[in-house]
Amino acid sequence: MGLYICGASLLCTLAMAVDAIQGFHKRNLWFPCKFFTINAASITLIAIAMKLPVDLTTGMSDGHIDSMENEGSFLFLLTMLANFLPSLGLMSDKELIMNIIALGLLIITISVNVWIKYFAGVVLLSAFGIISFIFPLIWTFSVALEVPATRRILEHRHKEFCKLDLTHQEINFSSKELVHYVKKYWMMAQTGNPQFVIDCSPVSYALGVLCLFTVIYASVFLVHHMRYTSNFWYGKSDYKWSSYAIYAVQLFGIVVGCIAPLFRSFTVMIYFNTKRPSLNYLNVFRVEKYWTQSLQRWKHIHIRSHIPGRRCKIVFHNFKNMILNICILTQTMVVVICKIVCVVPTSFVVLFSWCSAICKPFFERFKNEPNASDNDARSEIEKYASYILQVEDEAKISKKLLQNMLDSMNQILQDSKKKEPLNLINLLEKSTGFKGVVAFDNDQVPPLYLEETHNSWSLVVVTLTAIAVALPNVANDHVKGLLSSIREGLHIAKHIEESLNTNADLVKARKSARWLWTEVEVYNRWLHIELQNKTCNTKTSKEILQWLGDEAVKVVIRFKSCKGGNLDHSLHTFIAASSMYKISQTILLECSEQKNWPNDEELFERISTVISDLLCACFTNLPRAIKTKCHHDAMEKRADSIWSAAQLLGKSKKILKILKARQLPNLDPDSMAYIDKWRALLKIEIAYGCDSSEGAQLASSSSNESLIVTVV
Repeated sequence: MGLYICGASLLCTLAMAVDAIQGFHKRNLWFPCKFFTINAASITLIAIAMKLPVDLTTGMSDGHIDSMENEGSFLFLLTMLANFLPSLGLMSDKELIMNIIALGLLIITISVNVWIKYFAGVVLLSAFGIISFIFPLIWTFSVALEVPATRRILEHRHKEFCKLDLTHQEINFSSKELVHYVKKYWMMAQTGNPQFVIDCSPVSYALGVLCLFTVIYASVFLVHHMRYTSNFWYGKSDYKWSSYAIYAVQLFGIVVGCIAPLFRSFTVMIYFNTKRPSLNYLNVFRVEKYWTQSLQRWKHIHIRSHIPGRRCKIVFHNFKNMILNICILTQTMVVVICKIVCVVPTSFVVLFSWCSAICKPFFERFKNEPNASDNDARSEIEKYASYILQVEDEAKISKKLLQNMLDSMNQILQDSKKKEPLNLINLLEKSTGFKGVVAFDNDQVPPLYLEETHNSWSLVVVTLTAIAVALPNVANDHVKGLLSSIREGLHIAKHIEESLNTNADLVKARKSARWLWTEVEVYNRWLHIELQNKTCNTKTSKEILQWLGDEAVKVVIRFKSCKGGNLDHSLHTFIAASSMYKISQTILLECSEQKNWPNDEELFERISTVISDLLCACFTNLPRAIKTKCHHDAMEKRADSIWSAAQLLGKSKKILKILKARQLPNLDPDSMAYIDKWRALLKIEIAYGCDSSEGAQLASSSSNESLIVTVV
């Protein structure tokens, strides 16, 4: 059992450590919770780690050892509460209620069992142990009551910003504009993150201060027992030697777990604008409205009750309001107490800012002229300061914190730029237009089945790549180069399709392409068929194309005759086979119409050019995909989505530069996301020999076309 407790404590410690490492890595020094969050799994681990304080079935023969281990567990619990406190901001109202009830039941159980052992004289608790155990319970519930109001305020202000900043529909390949757009929404996502608001609250500040004293107290407590307790190493316990292992692991967890809360406290210290110090920071008796807003709202909610009689209902509602008034008073007291705990460090910050403001003119005499980078940093802060989301309008975030947020975004963009897809860029430079969007599929080739599947960018690219890999007499370096280019291209196309192609049929096609690409890239197979076996190498390219078409026909026939099995796998197989048949027969038809059949290298280059045209057409949606990622609906996923958009932008700058020189078809932005709508317009342009605008008008007015192309 002792090792079981050690394992649970170690898992909690590792989760806290990973959150701390990720905070340093992403330069989020307010350390948002991602791994150690409050949920069913973490509550279970905490319950196992707290086995010693709640264990009533076994007793310790040595009171000092029992007291040491119990206080160590209490302090470890305090550290864990301080770490996952911001994760309360990630939850919806329903999730918050369920998790807080579960956590409350756990802490009440621990509390009752500890008091039973205390009054039985088994455990000798100090005053600090009792305080550190009772206070976090109240503080956790206090933050939980504040979260719903905070989320509503932040979401409302985010929507107001988005209304003022309507997304332009025209396609713009300017990387500078996209960088500005991403940074703007990054500032809103960071400052409007409920976790950030909780981290900058007095409760989180006070927990960070308590965590500092927790580390000091635990260390002193251990040294005291080792020096002044003669039988420290020889105390008898039902857990035997594992009791010391439990204490060692939990002490290590206390040290590791204090990193994030302490840095959050430092974040609160610099949260306010210290350039203009004011005694308002020391007004501990001022409690903001959002702390009690939920409780006040509950007072005015009518609760349906089956209580008979008007007087009984009056008594019931008065009793309800009395309980809520007690909760409001308790909530106010908790906030005031937390602010009092924060007074001393806050006083030092205000005093230091006063001294720096007084001494600043003196030191400026010896200071060199500000360099260009400092001026750029100041102007950048001023540029994005208007996009800050705050619960309180009076509070002002310091420029240091804003600079830290902008630096983290600049670092993402720089790191992503170093990972530019060079192979993909070389492939895109082969493209001279968008003719490949039409060339891959000929209307003269009928579909294998009436229920024709929809084309997606990635499915067509993967199918063409499979055909190119199957061609004989092609240099191995050329094949490897193409596979590397497609790997990089599909990574970007994935972001575009996931952001813009939400149609159910296109989602199926995208999943089929992803599943098929693994086979093509890793195993050089297509639907378990070897593309580069010795038998194929003896065939001509014409025979290869015919063979792939025949294999596709067999797959479709098997799919239609199959009544059982894995439906998802069969559907992916059917979609892949349908695409292969149409594309292989199109290439076969076009090559047969030529006077001389192209050799294998020429056909490989022709397919590579078609792929290049397709990817260029797909990547014209990059600006819109990046902007769409900045508008994630879920508040808790918004920052990660913008982080992903920044990475995509950083590695796509050269691609945007290539596309900037292209003349785009006159499609509306929504239609540009779909390959079939591109083909509809381009086919009309080729048929009538007109330009893009005339082709769009013909496409929209033609009664023979089932697909309407909207003109900008």
